[in-house]
Amino acid sequence: MRYIELDEIARQELGKVYHTHAKSYVRQRAHCLLLSDRGYSVPTLADIFSTRTHTVRQWFTRWETDGLQGLEIRPGRGLKPAINAENTSLVTHIREEVSLNPHNLRDVVERINARWGTSLTVWQLKSFLKKK
Repeated sequence: MRYIELDEIARQELGKVYHTHAKSYVRQRAHCLLLSDRGYSVPTLADIFSTRTHTVRQWFTRWETDGLQGLEIRPGRGLKPAINAENTSLVTHIREEVSLNPHNLRDVVERINARWGTSLTVWQLKSFLKKK
């Protein structure tokens, strides 16, 4: 079985995070580490926090390698946008196509996909246009 053993300073630090941090998932992970220090096993912690044992072990590893920073969610998660705003030539082309035919976005998407070799959908185009 794997446990986290904390010294007094780490216990106080995690206790403070557990009671005061703005993000609930960080408070939950801090609580999990504190309970592990008190002798709770990984399967028990997984049941308490309604997660998998693998996830609890990942929290332990990230605590050991990154400390408090390891309790945060890492940047870069989730689906990346279909249209990257930094690709200025694509954005310019999209604006030109939409200005030519603003009432038929399906045709606009077909022309953009044919020219740029993308798999853009009407929904993605609408979402991009709302943001810009």
